[in-house]
Amino acid sequence: MLQSCCQPVHKNSAPYVVNSMFQETYGRDVDVARQQPSGIPDSAYFPIYTFGIQNTGTDDDDFTLLVRANGAGFDITRHVPAGQVVLFKTPTAVLDSITMNERFAYAVADTSPNLDWIYYGMAFQTTDSAEIHTLRPTLSIVYGAIDNGPEGCNTPASTASVDIDSLPIR
Repeated sequence: MLQSCCQPVHKNSAPYVVNSMFQETYGRDVDVARQQPSGIPDSAYFPIYTFGIQNTGTDDDDFTLLVRANGAGFDITRHVPAGQVVLFKTPTAVLDSITMNERFAYAVADTSPNLDWIYYGMAFQTTDSAEIHTLRPTLSIVYGAIDNGPEGCNTPASTASVDIDSLPIR
């Protein structure tokens, strides 16, 4: 008789959004999503958000910030050492010192979506950038998962919701 004495432990990590580090800017790019049916590319603004997220626990962890609006969005995954604050930034066409360390996953049916299509799906009635309080996306942070392999004890991830209204209005 086989018996498992495995008791999955929980990672001692917890995300905390540092409100004073929230930044809101915009970028401008060729708008591929809205060029149909004319076929003429246009320019569009898209929002760029930067979130400071602190790991208030004693264990290093990978945090994933889920940003969703109108059925579109993306996930941003960063490694956050215990006690540290790491900046998470929404995707842009050009990598920078923050986004080059992030892993992105896109919440659309297309397996290789153009960034314009993501922002088009999240848009608020216009191609111009709209502040996060106007877009009203859902923000969640997934953390604490432990994967010890198929025969190990695994701990499922926890999810923390972020209240958009708690972020500073710019």
